[in-house]
Amino acid sequence: MRALPADFLGAAVTERSNHTQPAQQLGGLAIVPVIIASLWVFGSAAGLDRQFLYATTLASALLWIVGFLDDRHHLPETIRLASQLVASAIAVYGLGEDFQLLPEFLPFLVERGLLILALVYFINLTNFMDGLDLMVVSGLGIPLALLAGFVILGFASLPTGSLAASIAGGLAGFALFNRPKASVFLGDSGSLPLGLLGGLAFFRLGHDLSIWAGIILPLFFIADATSTLLMRLAAGDNIFAAHSKHAYQVAKRAGWHVWSIIFGVSLLNLVLGVSAIGGAQEGALRAASIVAALAAVVLVICRFRGRL
Repeated sequence: MRALPADFLGAAVTERSNHTQPAQQLGGLAIVPVIIASLWVFGSAAGLDRQFLYATTLASALLWIVGFLDDRHHLPETIRLASQLVASAIAVYGLGEDFQLLPEFLPFLVERGLLILALVYFINLTNFMDGLDLMVVSGLGIPLALLAGFVILGFASLPTGSLAASIAGGLAGFALFNRPKASVFLGDSGSLPLGLLGGLAFFRLGHDLSIWAGIILPLFFIADATSTLLMRLAAGDNIFAAHSKHAYQVAKRAGWHVWSIIFGVSLLNLVLGVSAIGGAQEGALRAASIVAALAAVVLVICRFRGRL
């Protein structure tokens, strides 16, 4: 912030904005390199193999550069999507040949293709959800911090926990500048790589514990982004056009204070953390945990949209 001009990567205030004061999209430029560096220092010691580290670094760097260029020059959607597909393919390759989530149901190459598409989707939904002060911190950072805590309880491996802890730690530092009223936003240089890194962490949790745990933990981000996308498709909107129709954005425009929204999302993610552990169990406990997670997410989204 001190080294660059005050208007460098400035976030314009428009009718779609949820901020009313000048801010810069510098967060990603700072925290993504730090997260990658921490993975090499601490993740390597914790057991993350070189193939994963090289692939993750390359994929994150690609999205970091493309995101920066998009923040500066608004790149065409084709370039953005192509870079995300390439980055996701590289990142999935880094998971290794032994990594499979559903080996009993899907052939290896089919699952690999689905993982790439799922990672592209998670990259984009993280970018979609980055539209309010502390939203990515509470919506992605807290689930990742919980995932790191799962290592202590024996529910996740140390390499997976180190990945989650590095991302959550970067977001904790970012939170100091992104708290209301935010002076710094992530920008695409932050939200795109963070979506990729977060998606990989949840993939690894799905492998370590249960695919249900990997889905439940980030369920608020998935549900808000997906439900909003479906609503816009049903309304005939251009889904590639910028908008402010996510549930949390509707709540902000309806008069909710930012801290009230963030507190609601944070509390929900604590519930999802417990549900993720239950979802990894067998029988009735798994079913009850999945139902509880879905009910909690639906309740919060409906409250944000003013339907309860």
